[in-house]
Amino acid sequence: MNWPDARLNEIESREDFAVYLQELAKALSEGQVPLENPATADFVDASARWAKAMDGFFENVMGGPVPESPSWSMVAAIFRAAVSYE
Repeated sequence: MNWPDARLNEIESREDFAVYLQELAKALSEGQVPLENPATADFVDASARWAKAMDGFFENVMGGPVPESPSWSMVAAIFRAAVSYE
């Protein structure tokens, strides 16, 4: 899969996913990434809403349907999207 965020394209394993989340957390705490959902409950809710609505993202940005089986990079993309999804 070719994600718009190049860093997501590098995630192939559980370890890559964990490292990505650590880097994302650091970037958030340093103010490098705008944070729309600062509360845990809001973040989890945004994750769920983006996961339900990602058909449009896949059709419009990725050029195809949502894959049936998620990859580690897709799970990371859900976390990344939830940071700013309203």
